[in-house]
Amino acid sequence: MEIKRIGSLELASMIILFQLGSSIVLGMGMEAGKDAWIAIGISTLIGIAIHFCYIALYRAGGASKTFTSILQEAFSRPLGIFLAGLYYLYFLYLAARVTADFAFFINEVLLWSVRAWVIKLSILLLVAYVCYLGIETLGRSSEALTLMMISFLLLVIVSMFFLEEFDLNNLRPILENGYSPIIKAVFPTLITFPFGEVIVFLCYYQYVKSFPSFQKHGWLAVLISGFILMVISILNIGFLTAELAKFFIFPFMKTIEHINFLNFIRHLELLAVLIFTIGGLIKISIFSFAGIQGLAGIFKIKKDQKMIIPFLLTVYIISVVFMKNFSIHLFIGLKIVPLYIHLFFQLFMPILCLFLLVIKLLWSKRKRLRQTHS
Repeated sequence: MEIKRIGSLELASMIILFQLGSSIVLGMGMEAGKDAWIAIGISTLIGIAIHFCYIALYRAGGASKTFTSILQEAFSRPLGIFLAGLYYLYFLYLAARVTADFAFFINEVLLWSVRAWVIKLSILLLVAYVCYLGIETLGRSSEALTLMMISFLLLVIVSMFFLEEFDLNNLRPILENGYSPIIKAVFPTLITFPFGEVIVFLCYYQYVKSFPSFQKHGWLAVLISGFILMVISILNIGFLTAELAKFFIFPFMKTIEHINFLNFIRHLELLAVLIFTIGGLIKISIFSFAGIQGLAGIFKIKKDQKMIIPFLLTVYIISVVFMKNFSIHLFIGLKIVPLYIHLFFQLFMPILCLFLLVIKLLWSKRKRLRQTHS
């Protein structure tokens, strides 16, 4: 059976769209007030370090290996399979969270009279179709959609600087309250959402045509998405002020609503909803495809497509039954999940896994040296 492949640029595009995902519509780092953009910048640098940690983990686990086999290599077969199952359920939960994010987003800014469960169902039907088409379609779509999103964001950024209401003085004074608010914004929220979530791409490295090429340049995808989030934070604060931006659930949409460049470029919020929702659709698809492929491998299901319906049905039930109230949903997602769930799956387990794999590699090299000398 021929293994389907994606290019390094396609995977980089997937990472950019993935990290922008729901982060672009939510007011990230606003705990730091006027210094939110600094917190995002610091988190981006940490995110690049996390990215290299995952690259090292994949290399230590062996080229072209699945995420499940890497965990088995580190923790032995039974424990590795159990941990892999936990990871795929973790991806399922995150797919449900992002589905709820965008259902609330669409409900709030566009389809006020449509029930949230209808929007969630519509989103997941599209995700099911993307997962059915496979990794190559996901990669090609991400490449095209990344170009579309970046072009739109450049239009917004250029238009914003011509608005009289936009004032860079709103970002001053820098470090007004010291470093403490920045540290609180960075850890654990910003480093885990969205940067630590790239742990899911350990399920995708096996599909890359030229992994060495991606290994050299893949960190640029993290840098680009982090830079975009930092610029958006500056725009939100410069236009709305930090005090006002905190009160909006989707501050960037509020900023976009006021764009009026020469009475020609205006009412971009409708286009923004469409483009941002497409980005969210790709993020849900990335979590879902990884979970579907992984669980199909654990249960030894030959055709991965058979897992699509049960997986996404579970995602739908979780998002509808347990994610009804947006305020509670946000509180859990930004305060509880990063500290008690994300840190375990995104930092603790990968670092422990990498440590065990390195120890095993060193031990096997030492053993071979002994055999050659004896």
